Amino acid sequence: MGRSRRLQYFVSLFIVFHALHRFNNQDYIIYSFRNNNGDTITQSRRSLSERLLLSSTNNNNTTVHQYEKVIGGEYCKYCPYAKPFESGQLCVDRVNYMKGKYKITEEEAREDQYISAFCNAPYFYDETNVYTEEDEPTVIIHSGPHKTGTTALQAFIYDLHYRNKSIFAEDNLRIPQYDELPGVFAKEGVMLNLPHCSLEKYKNSGGQMNAGMCDRMSYRFPQFMHEAYNKSEDVLFVAEDFDRIAINNDRLRFYLIPYKKVKVIVHYRRLHDWLPSFYNQIVQHYNLIYARAIEDYPSFVDWLIEHYDEFLDAHAIAVADRYRRQHYVTEVDIINMHEVASTSNLIEYFFCSELKANSTCKAIHDGAKPSKSNIGSDHDYERLAIKASLAKKIDIVLDRPILLARATTGLKKKVDRINADETLPRICPPKELLDRILQTEIEQEKKFFPTWFQSQGGEEALRASFEAAVKKKFCSLDDKKILSSGVLDKVFQEFVGDSKDWVL
Repeated sequence: MGRSRRLQYFVSLFIVFHALHRFNNQDYIIYSFRNNNGDTITQSRRSLSERLLLSSTNNNNTTVHQYEKVIGGEYCKYCPYAKPFESGQLCVDRVNYMKGKYKITEEEAREDQYISAFCNAPYFYDETNVYTEEDEPTVIIHSGPHKTGTTALQAFIYDLHYRNKSIFAEDNLRIPQYDELPGVFAKEGVMLNLPHCSLEKYKNSGGQMNAGMCDRMSYRFPQFMHEAYNKSEDVLFVAEDFDRIAINNDRLRFYLIPYKKVKVIVHYRRLHDWLPSFYNQIVQHYNLIYARAIEDYPSFVDWLIEHYDEFLDAHAIAVADRYRRQHYVTEVDIINMHEVASTSNLIEYFFCSELKANSTCKAIHDGAKPSKSNIGSDHDYERLAIKASLAKKIDIVLDRPILLARATTGLKKKVDRINADETLPRICPPKELLDRILQTEIEQEKKFFPTWFQSQGGEEALRASFEAAVKKKFCSLDDKKILSSGVLDKVFQEFVGDSKDWVL
């Protein structure tokens, strides 16, 4: 193998391993949007596998939407089927290039021999069953958002599938496998390949895959969708990255052809619980970058002040509203995690109550559980350890995962041992921002979960819960004051010798 080929090989391996490492009364539990001139209603769920006849009062709310027709043998802007372009560009990019270079029309560019060979749709697009509206199978997209239990749900689905390949089929649910939805994500992360290939600018939109990498699914995945549709199977996708504002809905709609019913499900988690959890997940992915001083490690307060509006777009209500406004989405459900937690667990509720998947529900009651979940942890002491190391207060560079983990654990233990935690200086978010977050929560729950909101004590109870969360989770260690005052210098000096001793 030549030097260049070896380099390409190792770069490919790095991309794959990096992506894998990256990888968290029922009427008022769910709030349903249905496309009916923007109106919203709450309605009890029906089984997606039973194909029950919708009543006439509901027909207008679950209108089947048509999609742009794709015809076998004709140009298809989203599908380079024969093999990827050498440059990894999609068909639409190639057409635009031809138009600009040769000053020709789009129709003339499509007739180019190269484009015809790569960008004409396969003929399985012409082989699609026709169903009555009530019998149309459905795509179910669980769009997270992040930190609402999607990791555990993904693990549960694939764990159960590997143990019993027929169980989801008994519930008329089709689960995509890696050979049907290929990409950089594998195992329980397979479904993440779809949203990452639906991002507007792929990697430049913060994804893990570029256009050329997504070419791998450009034939097999549409073929999988047609196979499932022609068998009248519902297809389930669970991926938290569907919460991204950069999703190109035209491309995602194309990937979902020929399905005409698309149901989106999101989990609602209160902002005062969700924001600290989301912050902890984000900084966990970058902790070694912070430890190497490539970027500054922001405190939760810094992060909240700078990014609140940005990440509010990834919260359940905003995600639900974005999908509600898409013409191809026929239904959006918001599941209230807090209400579910009082009577059930999210996985049980999702399959037993939301999807009414009887066989899967029975497996859950028989003890089926996920093999993993994405439970976060507070990163305040990790940030302090890194800042102390960069300031030479800790005389070791914490740029290896094991060193950083031991330093973080050891620092917290040593501070607790001298009862210093509660006396350390802290910074808190400004009152104006906290008031804004609380007001947003009040408005969301009054609008989307009014019965549950009142049953929990209304605004007074929510305010008490919010204030408790602020006191416990929203204030960050003031690393600048701690390091400049020397209050923990003696503690920092204990981080010498074998790192195994730091945690004792």
